[in-house]
This record gives sequence, C-alpha cells and structure tokens, in this order.
Amino acid sequence: MSGKILKRALALCLCMLLLAGSCLAEDSLENFVPDALTEEELAQWQEWAEEGMGDSDATAENAAELTAEEEALMAEMASMLEDTTVSTEVDLSNLEPNEALPDYVVNILLLGVDNRSVELVSGRADANIICSINTQDGSIKLTSIARDTAVEVPGYKSKKRLNTAFKFGSKDGDIAKGAELAMKTVNRNFQMNIERYVVVNIHGLADIIEALGGVDMELTKGEAQAINYELHVKEPMDDVQRDKLEVADGVQHLDGMEAVTYGRIRNLQGQNDLNRNERQRKLLEALLKKVMEDMDITKFLNLIETALPYGKTNLTADELLSLGMTVLSGSAMQNLASGGEVVGQLGIPMEKQYGYREFDGESLVYISEKRMQTTLTAMQEFIYGQSYVK
Repeated sequence: MSGKILKRALALCLCMLLLAGSCLAEDSLENFVPDALTEEELAQWQEWAEEGMGDSDATAENAAELTAEEEALMAEMASMLEDTTVSTEVDLSNLEPNEALPDYVVNILLLGVDNRSVELVSGRADANIICSINTQDGSIKLTSIARDTAVEVPGYKSKKRLNTAFKFGSKDGDIAKGAELAMKTVNRNFQMNIERYVVVNIHGLADIIEALGGVDMELTKGEAQAINYELHVKEPMDDVQRDKLEVADGVQHLDGMEAVTYGRIRNLQGQNDLNRNERQRKLLEALLKKVMEDMDITKFLNLIETALPYGKTNLTADELLSLGMTVLSGSAMQNLASGGEVVGQLGIPMEKQYGYREFDGESLVYISEKRMQTTLTAMQEFIYGQSYVK
C-alpha cells in the first residue's frame, strides 16, 4: 500500500475527529462528502483489502514501501500521538457501558469545549457527539445530543444540563476525568457503550485552520457583517489586527478565527440554529476537502503538530490508524466515489420527542420516559441497524 493511503487513513480519522469536535456546537452535522481518495487510490485500497492485508503484519509490510523520509516522519507523528494526546487516566471499569451492544461498532464521544482559552481547560462541553465507526462495513455515523438536554449526571441528585458533565468531572483541572464523567453520563442516560473520547476547544480549530492556510467560503452580506461585528466590535476573541471583510456576496478567504466565527453565527435576521448547522457543515466539508486534496506528509505532520496541543484523547496511534483504514476500505469511501451518503447523521432530541421542564431554576430540554424509549430505539437502529433497548 502506498504511503499516500497510509497518510490519508490517519488524516481522515484524526482530522475528522478533531475538526468535528471543535467545529460543531450543540446541534448535529448533516451529511458531508470529504474529497478523500481518487478513484485510482480507492481501487488500490479495495484491492489491498480484498487480499486480506488489513491485519497488523500486512500494515507493517506495506509501510515498508514508504520512503526513508516518510518512515521517519510517520514515526515522529506516532510518537507525538502517543506522548502528547493519549490519556490512560480514564477508569474503563467505571463507565457503565451497555454490554448488550455488539462490539463491531466503535463509539467515540467527541467533546467540544468553548472556554476561549488557548489551553484545554475545564469548561462546559457544548458539543456532545457520538462518532460511530462500523468496523464491518466502514460506515460512519454521527449522533449529536443537544447541550441543554436534561440528564442524570452520576454523583448529582437533580437532573443537569448534559454539557455540565464534562465541567463537573474536570473541575480540578483533570481533562481525562471530565471526559470519563461525560462518557459515563451518556452511557447511563442513552444506553451506550462508549469507552473512547476526543476533546478539543475552539482555539484549536482556529489554529488548525491557520495551519491549513485559511479556507475559502462563500458568504452572504449578512454573514460578512456578522463576522466583522464579532471580531471588530463586540468581543474580539484574539489580538490579531485584521482588515474587515468586504460586505459583499461571494467567496472570501477566511483566516482561522474568521472561519470559526462564521461557523458560530446564529442570530441573522430570519434564521435559527438550523442555519448555523448548515454553515458548520459547509465549513467542516471545506476543511476536510482541503486536508485531503493537498496533503503531503510534511504538511500533514505540521497540521497534526498544531492540532495536538488543543486536544486530548484516549485513542492510541494504532487505533487511529486502524479506524482510518477501516473507513477507507468501507462503504463511506464507496459512497464517496458514487456520490452517495458518506456520513450519516441523527440529532437528539428528535422532532416531537421532547419538551421543556425546569430543574434547579433552569429550563432544560426534557425527554420523558416514554419518549426516551422511542429515542433509544431510534439511536440504536441508526447506529447498529437494530435495537437492543432493555
């Protein structure tokens, strides 16, 4: 297998997790289609997979086809992943996973923390997304849970907002413990079996985009005005002295913070969170395309080196590579070639399956017991193709 496919396997998995975790807010991503592999590369990958070369020995054999420079850079990247991001502090025995769920789907909790701090510190996780990678068919599913959903947080009596679980767990500055409580909360309330997480913050996304050289986005007049207002008038999120964007329809080149601000616009006249979701989807799609279209190993290494300080995960480098390869050999990439759905999406709460109720003086999204059974069934059918609801 070529070094290019190895690199794109890592790029697809790691960048998808990092970008999704930091780009999305409390609502979900709809389908996006990253320009990952050429038809020639896809055919090469499928041939490689059909020959039974997906095991670790085959990976090592094909890795030998890398140049000496690429081997050195790949080794350096693996070292950075192991030393910088991997946490062994999560107590897997304390996560209350649903043992009834099959293990051929790897569920990863993506947590996006918006604390406007350069360092990854305790804060509310306004993005809570379950990324489900099916190791049998290579499909990818994203299930987002609204940040204001009322849930039982282990150790607390009254129901709380979902986004407080990470904050409560990381109150002593321990990011891994925050992720542990967030995973346990999602497992308990939504009958999941999550044992892996990725947590990133908003500043991480801005710097990742800077490492990519910025991104081109087509803006409306209202969107350009909103970005100018946020970064020049209201509350600038950095000290960069930048020119205001032209208030005109058309494509504009955005730097990191401008792009992040674009993805967070929510209050344009006549618009709502659904429109913000659409902007986030467009931004994530544009970023993934840029990653996959022009990514030699030196640029990729620089991107990873930039991104890692802003994130933390208990996925190992081997797990990331394995998941990336699974996706590249599966239905997601086949759908990419044919123009079909690459990433499936489900938002919780579902339409007509929630209300609002006050807890401790706060109005929260409330899913009743009856509606929760409907919700859990839908979640498991979406992720697994069938329900295992107790």
